[in-house]
Amino acid sequence: MEVGVNYPWFDYGWDFGLGPSSWRGERTTPRWYDDIDRDLQHFADLGVTVVRWFILADGLTYGTGDGAPRLRGWFRRRWHFDPPPLADQFLLHFGELLARFSGTARRGAQIRLLPVFVDFHFCQTGITPIVTSDAPGSPTLIPDRRWVKQGRADAIRDNKKRARFLDLALDPLLRVSRQYPNAIYAWELINEPDWVTEGWHPNPAGEPLVPESSMRAFIEEGSERVRRAGLRPTVGFASADTLRQCSAEGHVSQFHHYPNGTATLDRHEFDSGIIGEFATAATDVWPDLIDQGQTVLNRLRLADACGYSLAIPWAFRSQDRHTTWSADVENDVRAFTQGRTA
Repeated sequence: MEVGVNYPWFDYGWDFGLGPSSWRGERTTPRWYDDIDRDLQHFADLGVTVVRWFILADGLTYGTGDGAPRLRGWFRRRWHFDPPPLADQFLLHFGELLARFSGTARRGAQIRLLPVFVDFHFCQTGITPIVTSDAPGSPTLIPDRRWVKQGRADAIRDNKKRARFLDLALDPLLRVSRQYPNAIYAWELINEPDWVTEGWHPNPAGEPLVPESSMRAFIEEGSERVRRAGLRPTVGFASADTLRQCSAEGHVSQFHHYPNGTATLDRHEFDSGIIGEFATAATDVWPDLIDQGQTVLNRLRLADACGYSLAIPWAFRSQDRHTTWSADVENDVRAFTQGRTA
């Protein structure tokens, strides 16, 4: 079994394209430019072969200024978004990332990218970020309506807008990907669509923003474009249950495993099955490992024994309730990839 790493972002929402000037300062390139070569070498030393990375994320840099989502309506106000072309700058940054991944082969340890087109936050209610005013004098924190995080469900929910979104955003990214085919593991259409899709949301009190028929159409239409580009499509479902409902022929079948002391890891039952995320924190208890211990090494061994082809822990550069990224975690990854018993 291969081991990957979730490197979900360096700066969430503005790893590609340029974020608000008050956030990035004088930079004209993303901040990951300075770190990625060192991080890729570090992953090679750990035996990691796949890196999963969010590309549009919540959409912050996709549709800005006059093209940003807008809240409209008198009686039922909702966010409206007209998908624009993807900026040349955005594509330049993505191409640079692929070139860095492609270069790992020349250093003797090919690491492939698993790009994630959009995160489910892309579809949630819009948020106007707080930025620093550019006005003279003391810095002032203000809402800058030229930038909106989220608020882009129209790009999936509306048939015509969805087609335009795939034409103007996904297809250009796939064209860049075709220049570096050996650097791509698969192309993920969306991370955890369960949270914004009618009938898939695990919490009945949630407020899904996308009809199931629209989400299925987005996945099917996007997947066909990925296949036409000579690449493999996948979707990062939040649970194995949703994957069972939506599994599609020709997909790299993917689900995320956060059992919280309840769900066991079933034997692999999907074509090309991968675990796209799993917790590194021992507090997210795997009931299958009560007797063996809640280590990342034991989790990797269990995934391997269950027949999965790739498992990707969450997450490098992240600290949250699912993550305790530490030297111990890295030692466990290295022990698994090098076949050690410790």
